[in-house]
Amino acid sequence: MIRDVSASELSNVRELLGRANDAPYDLEKVAEEKCFGAGFEGQPRIRVFGNFEGIAVTCGEYLRILAVDRTHRRRGIGTALLRDAESLGTTIIAAEPGNYFTPGVSENLARFFEKRGYAETARTNNLLVDNLVDDSGPPLSGQPRAAVLHFIEKNFGAIWRFEAERAATIFSIEEAGEIAAFSTHEANNRGLGSFGPTGVAIPYRGRGIGGRLVRASLADLRRLGYHRVVIPWTYATEYYRRTCGARIDHRFVILRRKNA
Repeated sequence: MIRDVSASELSNVRELLGRANDAPYDLEKVAEEKCFGAGFEGQPRIRVFGNFEGIAVTCGEYLRILAVDRTHRRRGIGTALLRDAESLGTTIIAAEPGNYFTPGVSENLARFFEKRGYAETARTNNLLVDNLVDDSGPPLSGQPRAAVLHFIEKNFGAIWRFEAERAATIFSIEEAGEIAAFSTHEANNRGLGSFGPTGVAIPYRGRGIGGRLVRASLADLRRLGYHRVVIPWTYATEYYRRTCGARIDHRFVILRRKNA
């Protein structure tokens, strides 16, 4: 009744996600990346219930996706897929480093997991920028991509490097001949207009460098045809409000299995 799914069945997966997605973003559009793309913990496992009535995607201890066809709900399919995911090692709902669709579950869905043995561990936000200006700003660094990735791993860790490696574009800024900061876009959820990750090395903070990079990435996303940009998984709401006029788009709850 629950079985593995291969990449050759992507069209069926997309159709199911169209019938099942309750997240605030277009999951069909990023179905291949979210269902078959690797995460920091390795390759995902895609499991489908029955004749594509529900789906769960796991990677390591993370449940990346759980979705049930709206016409087949309240029949225990979601619970069965969740228990199957737990048998594969799932302990955390969404919030998967490196390849997340959303950084948690929407507040209205948290109760489903709480009733099945999960507890809230944190809350976070996705922000939205819908006033993209064409701001080229001062020139950015011409450092090789490999050097910027090394900077990211050294200053922000291996998970951010993993995520940045998949980005369509990486910008960086130098100070005194050294890389001081970076920004990326179209790293996660490619095709939806997503910004980040971004970071400024500690010695260079407070100089406005981060804001320059934010605006450079947003201008490039505008050039690529986006009219709205999502800044995911952040607590820095006031910073982004001041920097680019971002506002809270959605709030998410991160949950972990009790006693796990």
